[in-house]
Amino acid sequence: MFKAYEISPGIWWVGAIEWNLRYIHGFSIPNGSTNNAYIIMDEHITLIDTCTEEYWPQLMERISDVVDPERISYIISNHSEKDHAGSLREVLARAPHAKVVTSQKGKAILETYIGTERELIPVKTGDTLQIGKRTLTFTLTPMVHWPDNMVTYSEADKILFSNDAFGQFLATSECFDDQADKCLIFHEAKKYFANIILPFKKQTAKAVAAVRGLELDLIAPSHGVIWRSYISEILDTYDAWCTAEPEDSAVVVYASMYGSTERMAWAAAEAFMAKGVSVRMYDLHVSDISDIMTEVMSAKYLLVGSACHNMTVLPEAGAFLTYLKGLAQKLGSGRKAMAFGSYGWADVAQVEIANVLQACGYDVADAPQTCEWNDTPADTQAMFQSVSDLIS
Repeated sequence: MFKAYEISPGIWWVGAIEWNLRYIHGFSIPNGSTNNAYIIMDEHITLIDTCTEEYWPQLMERISDVVDPERISYIISNHSEKDHAGSLREVLARAPHAKVVTSQKGKAILETYIGTERELIPVKTGDTLQIGKRTLTFTLTPMVHWPDNMVTYSEADKILFSNDAFGQFLATSECFDDQADKCLIFHEAKKYFANIILPFKKQTAKAVAAVRGLELDLIAPSHGVIWRSYISEILDTYDAWCTAEPEDSAVVVYASMYGSTERMAWAAAEAFMAKGVSVRMYDLHVSDISDIMTEVMSAKYLLVGSACHNMTVLPEAGAFLTYLKGLAQKLGSGRKAMAFGSYGWADVAQVEIANVLQACGYDVADAPQTCEWNDTPADTQAMFQSVSDLIS
């Protein structure tokens, strides 16, 4: 039933489509995902990556559509996270002669999955593997986004098996970028970068620079579509995301209790609009933090508000601030922020927000914008004016 798809002469996509996956890595993926794996038919048949343990039957059926798995000589594990290597034990059980090629750090991780009985060959940057008419070259890309990451390049085919770099969480029946909706794939690539790759943008910039030195017909990532028509565009886009230069846009994020903080958020959004600044506003009670982070990555302004609750922020605001700390600490300079919100006894929640924003590297307004819980039109006007003054 499950078929393989030839992406280049002698190279087949044999991965798994996770149509109904909606949550991974702490954020939502409304469009599902793919676990991309590739098999290279050569003198020594080579499999690039596997998939999550749940989908190993689908993987094996697609491989069997091309070749008897017992004939596999090498399995290249570019990354040992479970969505790439979770079914490695199952594959090895059906490929008794296969040797596993991975990074040194990957070897240590994979041994916790499969033990030490099977041969694991560690490689470093510049090492090669002759599999017949093809020579595969390996480049370590540590912290894009795990210490063990590497990529594999087939010069004969001009294909880079890029692992997590250039990926998108997107379940699709189309293999290639030019077969899918362009706006959708670039949006999903941005969301993927903002929520996974962003903390490692410096390491990713080095990886992109190395990729630019290769002749490329295809970039085959571990998730989403394969790049063939928009290669230069996704490389340029990654360069822009890695430099993290902010756009003239704003994000207003808030959690309100009785409506006062929400009215302040509306005033803030109107102030940005009046100044011609593109703005997005998110109520944390109904918005997903990964969608918010996708916009935060490129925004010049970030406003975070919460009502004061038990002398701290509301739980939804606390979750967002925790998520922000993990991703935004290396966004870079040139970004402004403001804390705001209502309170009943003391404005400690807003001070807490301001401290997190400052720790993330934002140029934070001198004092949070606050109002007492029973706000007045004068309070919303003050909020409007404070945001207007913040805009440069």
